[in-house]
Amino acid sequence: LGSSCWIRLPCFSRDFGSEVFPMLQAARRLPCAGLRNFSAEVPKAKPRKWRRRLLVTTGIVGAGGAAISGFSYSSEQKRQEIEQKIRTVKEKPVPTRKEQLDRLASGEEFDVLVVGGGATGAGVALEAQLRGLSVACVEQEDFASGTSSKSTKLLWAGSRYLVKGAVKLFSPSSLMDPVGAWEEFYGTFKMVMGCFRERTYMLTMNPHITNWVPIAVPLDKWIIWPPPFDYPPAALGPCTGLFVAFFKFYDFLGSWTAPSSFVMSSSRARQDFPQIDGKRMKYVSVFYEGEHNDARTNLAIAFTAAMHGAAISNYTKVEKILFDDKGVACGAEAVDVAAQDAKPFPIKAKKVIYCGGPFTDGLRQLSEGKDVKPVVNGSGGTHIVLPPYFCPRHIGMVDMMTSRGSFLFFIPWEGYTLVGTTDVKTQPDLHHEVPEDEIQYLINECEKYLSPSLKVRRRDVMSAWYGIRPLCGDPHAKDQSSASRDHVVSHHPTNGITFVSGGKWTTWREMAEDGVDQAIERSPDLKKKAGPSRSLDTPLIGTGQTDIFPEGYHENLAIELSQKYDLAHDVAQHLAKTYGTRAGDVLKYVDEGEAKGSRSGLYKHYPRLYEGAAATTGYPYLEAEVRYACAHEYAVTPADIVARRTRLAFLNSTAAKLSLPRVVDIMAGCLGWDKAQAIRELEKAEEVLSKDFAGSVPNKQGAQLRTACTSDVKDIFDKIDTQKSGTLSKAGIAKAAEELGFPLSPGDLQKAVSEMDCTGNGEVNFPEFLSWWNGSDASAEVRQKIFNGVRAGSKWRTVEE
Repeated sequence: LGSSCWIRLPCFSRDFGSEVFPMLQAARRLPCAGLRNFSAEVPKAKPRKWRRRLLVTTGIVGAGGAAISGFSYSSEQKRQEIEQKIRTVKEKPVPTRKEQLDRLASGEEFDVLVVGGGATGAGVALEAQLRGLSVACVEQEDFASGTSSKSTKLLWAGSRYLVKGAVKLFSPSSLMDPVGAWEEFYGTFKMVMGCFRERTYMLTMNPHITNWVPIAVPLDKWIIWPPPFDYPPAALGPCTGLFVAFFKFYDFLGSWTAPSSFVMSSSRARQDFPQIDGKRMKYVSVFYEGEHNDARTNLAIAFTAAMHGAAISNYTKVEKILFDDKGVACGAEAVDVAAQDAKPFPIKAKKVIYCGGPFTDGLRQLSEGKDVKPVVNGSGGTHIVLPPYFCPRHIGMVDMMTSRGSFLFFIPWEGYTLVGTTDVKTQPDLHHEVPEDEIQYLINECEKYLSPSLKVRRRDVMSAWYGIRPLCGDPHAKDQSSASRDHVVSHHPTNGITFVSGGKWTTWREMAEDGVDQAIERSPDLKKKAGPSRSLDTPLIGTGQTDIFPEGYHENLAIELSQKYDLAHDVAQHLAKTYGTRAGDVLKYVDEGEAKGSRSGLYKHYPRLYEGAAATTGYPYLEAEVRYACAHEYAVTPADIVARRTRLAFLNSTAAKLSLPRVVDIMAGCLGWDKAQAIRELEKAEEVLSKDFAGSVPNKQGAQLRTACTSDVKDIFDKIDTQKSGTLSKAGIAKAAEELGFPLSPGDLQKAVSEMDCTGNGEVNFPEFLSWWNGSDASAEVRQKIFNGVRAGSKWRTVEE
């Protein structure tokens, strides 16, 4: 057998084993003639390459898994630390608006005067106050009355910027200047990482006004053409898993603070998101972004600044900038525009900072003259709100596949469906009418993604609004090419005024910190007095301990509210996500005897702001909130209530208008209005809402986009076809055109009939009418103009142009 073999023999008895095994051991020591000694002559086998690869792959996967686990553990640990921190904060009283105005007019000299009370202005006021500076902040209208309340409601880290930066870096054009291309990408990457930090702050430190929302990216083709972002390799994204990998990388950049991205199969997509056309989907990639109630966030920033000692007021307009004998700004002259026959008063300050958003040039005219060169352009965007059934409550959708590089969001917000946005250059206007063409454009875009069984009609639009985002340059920068790609902080070399503009909602705190940093750097006295930034560790008002909720904010606060006050769950949820731990203070303003038992006996019925049929389907706003807003949230006009203290106007503009008389009655009692003033306030509010918000009835005056939803055209066609013949005559076509908002002249009508009537019998069926109506060359040109308004590198063109 030799020494290369080992034989295992069955031992049937102890004796057999004792005799055989010594013999085998002796044989092993003898040379084996005629037999090969395999153990001596066979070379040692080399490890196979696939084993090495397997070991390397296993090591990489293991290291990656360990890193992910480490990040996840670190993120969870940090989340728990933040949760404990916000629960230890104590809420303090906020001065009333009258107390603030008295302080502003008292002659006190402030370290900083901030002009503008939007997200940026309120943020600068909070940042400076937390550093130990004395701050005054004034807003000409209401907090968030402009851009800050008319956003897409997302706190996103900038996936679009990251993708576009990477596309530009790896494009052939970068070969001409690789160093410049890398520096540009690195600048974009730093900006995106800053967005991740700010998003994490908002979602973890302020859970009472923010939430995570999953956003689906539907992929109905394995190869996309034309390619996303005009980048040919991206056409293979669906079949290569490139998009899935990108969202995992996106999770990694955010240190997994957001819920992890995932993939839904076509069948699961039909279950979780039945509104989309799931049958033609290959799969759906899902990632997470932050969402918030933007106007309430703006209010929370302003009142947090006030809680920490800032003198801040709305409806306080700056009429003149004051200068010292050296020509340096030393304050402003302001007036309370909410008071009748109010007189201007001076506000003294060592430093003046403009935070006017798209209206910054108007503020610059106060200090630099009417002929100052404009540096801020406005980029206008329309949003529409549809009923809840168009989108699940727990997931939204985005179209990222457009070659124009703009995203179209279709997301749940406040229980309804928000769709937006367009992006067309426009002139800044605080009360801009909503372009009907852009409303129709968004409706038409929606139909591309929804199930064929679900039609969006023009009358489904419950509300629509138009927001203007500032696109700003620095007029005092030595190198204009080095101006910030996100926001601008500019300093006037002679009058000492600083302005902060640009940016987006996610980075409001970063903008404020940057603005204050640069402002105090140019003021030695303020630099000595100011401490380090504390805003990143400071939660906004509504998270801390109160007498009613001594434990501070927690995820079950709505349930605690419901049990403590016998509230309906939708009302409790609304109060918790709007006021946080101050929700109990709101309920103190329920008049005695107003809360009555419900029919079911499960909860009490508190008087709601809009007691219509829709009150049971998602308008949880209480009359008590009006009284609380007048007493503690500086509400001055009825529009403040229905548009920003509550969001009724943004959810249903018709319901908001119908609720105005009751809002005026309550405010008259709180603010002491007589009958004449109450009538004036009602008329003014109706005028503001009619201009700022569109509703279910289209206003075709000035509209050029004739293209309409198939269902809308069909409804009007059937309405006119009273004989149910399936056709329209010449007179019927004229009536249909008028109903659709674009009447035809006799000449145009005759031409239209000749183009539609293929058979020559004087009758037009529905397919013929629809094809002609939506196939207008003029409408195609308008659609192209709206499209070009957001295409990178193209000339900005508005519908009017």
